[in-house]
Amino acid sequence: MGKATQNYEQLGMATGLRLDRDRNMLYGLREGFELLVYAADERYPYWLTVSLSARSPMGALGKEDYKLFVKNEKPVVSLIQEGNLIKMVLKNTPKQEQLRDNLNYGIGALLAFLRSKGFAPCCQLCGQQMETAGYETKGGYMHLCPDCAGRMRQDAMVSTQQKKEKNENLVGGFVGALLGSLIGVVCIVIFGQLGRVAVASGIVMAVCTLKGYEMLGGKLTKKGIVISIIMMILMTYVGDRIGWAIIIVRELGGDIFSAFQMVPALLQWGRIESGNYWANLALLYVFTIGGAIPTCTSIVKDRKKEGEFAQVGSPRM
Repeated sequence: MGKATQNYEQLGMATGLRLDRDRNMLYGLREGFELLVYAADERYPYWLTVSLSARSPMGALGKEDYKLFVKNEKPVVSLIQEGNLIKMVLKNTPKQEQLRDNLNYGIGALLAFLRSKGFAPCCQLCGQQMETAGYETKGGYMHLCPDCAGRMRQDAMVSTQQKKEKNENLVGGFVGALLGSLIGVVCIVIFGQLGRVAVASGIVMAVCTLKGYEMLGGKLTKKGIVISIIMMILMTYVGDRIGWAIIIVRELGGDIFSAFQMVPALLQWGRIESGNYWANLALLYVFTIGGAIPTCTSIVKDRKKEGEFAQVGSPRM
C-alpha cells in the first residue's frame, strides 16, 4: 500500500468516509449527499476534489455565488457547477492534519451553502431527487440513481462489444499514419530552420502519427502501433533531411528535390559536418521516442477504460 493510500485511509477514518483502494478515493454519505473525494490529477494526490450531485428549484448557482463562497471559505480553491454536478477543489497540502481539517471544513461549508440555496441531492443525469451512488465511467465519476446506472451499464456493454467487433483497416491506418507523420515533418522542418531541435517536433510526430492511424484505421492495435513507429522512424529521417535540403538550396541554389538527393554526397565530401548532422538526427529520435512512449501508454490506458462502468467501492475488473 502506497503512502498516499495510507494517508487516504487515515483521512477516511477522520472524516467518516470510506476508502476505495482500487481507485484511491474516498466516498460516502453526508447529510443525504453522496460524496466522492479524489485527486483529479494523480501527480498531486493531496489536491482534492469533492463532488456531489444536487439541484435547486431556484436554478443554478451564479458567478457571484461561486466568488463569494471561495472568498469566504479559505481552504477552498474553486467551486464549479456543471448541470447537476457540483465540484469543490481544496487547497493542495501534504500535511495530514491540515488536509483533514480542510476536508471536514470544506464539506461542511459546501453542504451548508447548498442547503441555503435550496439544493437537494439528486441524480446527475435525470435530476430526480432520490438515492444515488458514485460510478466510475470512462469520462470520470458520476452520481447516478439505479435506473440511470442500469441504462449506462447497458450502453457501456453494447459500446464495448461494437468496438471489439470493429475490423482494423490496415490500409486506411497506414494512410492515416502517413498523413499524421507529415504534420510532424512540417514541425521538424520549421524548428530546424529556426536553428532549434525542439522536443515539440518529436511529440507532434508521435502523437499525429498514432492518432492518424487510429482515425483512418478504425482502431489502434499492437500491429498498428508497430506500423506507426516504423512510420515515425522513417519520416523523422525524411523531415531532418528536408531541413538540410532547404539549407543547401539557400546556400548553393537549385531545387529541393535535387538538394534532398545531394545530402549523402555532401556528408561524404565533408561539406556537411557529419558530427552535427548525426547529433541533430539522434536528438530528433530521442524527442520522438519521448513523445511516442507516453502517447502509446495513454492510448493503451484509454483502451482499457473503454466501456468501463463500475460502482465506486466495487473491485475493478
